[in-house]
Amino acid sequence: MKLFRSPLKRNAGLFVLLLSFSSCFSYRLATKALPSTDITKVSSTPAYSLFWGILNRPQIIMTPNCDSLELNGVSEVIVRRNFGQSMVSLLTLGIYNPVRVEWKCTKPCPPGGDI
Repeated sequence: MKLFRSPLKRNAGLFVLLLSFSSCFSYRLATKALPSTDITKVSSTPAYSLFWGILNRPQIIMTPNCDSLELNGVSEVIVRRNFGQSMVSLLTLGIYNPVRVEWKCTKPCPPGGDI
């Protein structure tokens, strides 16, 4: 094919092909035992790993919005990665991997201790 004889055109075509297969992704972890509350909105924080997961920052994600309501836990955790974050990870060959972690607080326990 004459179209892909030039290395520049071939590399550009390969790049477009690779971009067409990439997408955003997210993981969602939810519990049935502790439904989320509508008292607080979804909270989030950026997180990243370095050197293919050897170092994680932050290592512990605090939930000050749940703690301020005296709620003991979260009912839903979502880990998201968008196209830009995927490209950064690809360009650094996995040395820097950014994500966004989101969570929802649990509902307070009803009076009497019954769940």
